[in-house]
Amino acid sequence: MSNRPIRAIILDLDGVVYLENVLLPGVADAIRTLRARGVRVLFVTNGATRSRREFGLHLTRLGIPCGTAEIMNVSHGCVLWVARHLPRGSRVLVFGGKGLSGELRAAGYRPVWLHTRAAWKRFRTSPPPIRAVVVAMDHELTYWSLCAAHLALQRGARLIAGNFDSSYPALGMLLPGSGSLVKLLEYASGVTPVLIGKPSPLLFRLILREQRVSPGDTLVVGDRLDIDVAAGRAIGARTALVLTGVDRRADIRRRGIRPDFVAASLPALLKLPGLSGRRQRAA
Repeated sequence: MSNRPIRAIILDLDGVVYLENVLLPGVADAIRTLRARGVRVLFVTNGATRSRREFGLHLTRLGIPCGTAEIMNVSHGCVLWVARHLPRGSRVLVFGGKGLSGELRAAGYRPVWLHTRAAWKRFRTSPPPIRAVVVAMDHELTYWSLCAAHLALQRGARLIAGNFDSSYPALGMLLPGSGSLVKLLEYASGVTPVLIGKPSPLLFRLILREQRVSPGDTLVVGDRLDIDVAAGRAIGARTALVLTGVDRRADIRRRGIRPDFVAASLPALLKLPGLSGRRQRAA
């Protein structure tokens, strides 16, 4: 384990900072303490229900001031991928909230939403040229949405996955995540998806490059071993699992993914030598 001081900490949101948009106990104070110690606090989420700016405003309203540059989310990562691979003006079929569509439109692309049977009939009769199908969380999903996406994929559109999250914590239980939708479309169409969100290290690399911070000086904190910890290890950062979300200690052996640290919550990580101002000893 590195004994370099931790200059930046990357936090997942759901299950680390809040649950169902309610701040977890002690998190706001912990983040204030980290910033006071000179640690750069960054946020990376697989969420795409809001734009990058909207996520920052949402955190600020919850009591954690956050500028747009301090957060990276799936919708912004998807837009960056589309901008690199598709010409401006291309139509993109979107599964997701207005945040994703808004970011695509702001970047010069034409997002297409389709949820009704009548819209599907029009789409089927005269299908527009769809260059990509971007999949994020869509709470208004219908069978006709799936039909349009399947037709677009059959006609050569790329399949872009915001994340592979099979589930997410809500209402005191685990609900199906957008990764389950990606798998459905992949199975039906035979098209292999391009992954943007965690466990791909892309979002981490993007925000660390913007912040000019080395992965070796970074601690990644998440509540899922196969998503947050795996992505952190992929970039060479130190990793911590907090037990306020999905995974538990027993999952470490079961999944075969071992974080550098395990803590009951984010505030408990303040005791780490690399975050407390004391020099950390090599393991």
